[in-house]
Amino acid sequence: MQHARDFHNGGTAGARLIVFPEGNLLVFATDEPTFLERAARLARDERVYLAIGMGTIHLGEKLPFENKLVVIDPTGRTLVSYRKTHPANDWEAGIMRVGDGRVPIVDTPDGRLAGAICFDADFPEFIRQAAQGSADLLIVPVNDWLDVKDLHFQMHAFRAIETGVPLVRAAASGLSSAFDPWGRVLGVTDFFASGDRTLTVQVPMGRVRTLYAMTGDLFAWLCVASLVVAIGVKTFPPLHVGHAISGRAIAARRG
Repeated sequence: MQHARDFHNGGTAGARLIVFPEGNLLVFATDEPTFLERAARLARDERVYLAIGMGTIHLGEKLPFENKLVVIDPTGRTLVSYRKTHPANDWEAGIMRVGDGRVPIVDTPDGRLAGAICFDADFPEFIRQAAQGSADLLIVPVNDWLDVKDLHFQMHAFRAIETGVPLVRAAASGLSSAFDPWGRVLGVTDFFASGDRTLTVQVPMGRVRTLYAMTGDLFAWLCVASLVVAIGVKTFPPLHVGHAISGRAIAARRG
């Protein structure tokens, strides 16, 4: 594994969880078991959780690409092998094997971990599954680009606020960051800035209850409906029935 030497030289910096960006490793499907075996050994040796953004390539198949998040616990056990649900563009959609539409959530001695990949986190209702599953931390490997890095950073802060779940995002070509359940930035590094791009940060485990986690988009739609009703009342004032009856009565007497 490319970064194994760094870890063995103290590169873990006392971390309990190490998150790699989206597509940090590309591997042929035939080589994936060997890589995962080495990753499991590394997790055991360093007594850490590894959350690996990786791409698995199936040569000669119609949809040859799996965009995956694999989470390995400190015993070397694979907890999560999740495929991205939302392709970012037509190119990715044309080659990618789509996931099952469910946010993976697993129990660990350190709390309940949930995961998604990059563009998945652009969909609030999808990420809401993390809160519904009582996740204590949401892990999001990301591969942004310069034009969207700030926008995606802000969107993922909103996902933490909406769900009340702390969020860690490891980004290639973007902003690696961590947010607490209220969306406050705990740490950030910029791929496009000079210097060390490794983010080391303490993240509180555990979620807070939010209205959005309980109701989803219902509250927003109720607000839209209320606005439509208010505009309708303002545009078309209600008919005063008493005045209309009086008017007809006068007309009848004159007749």
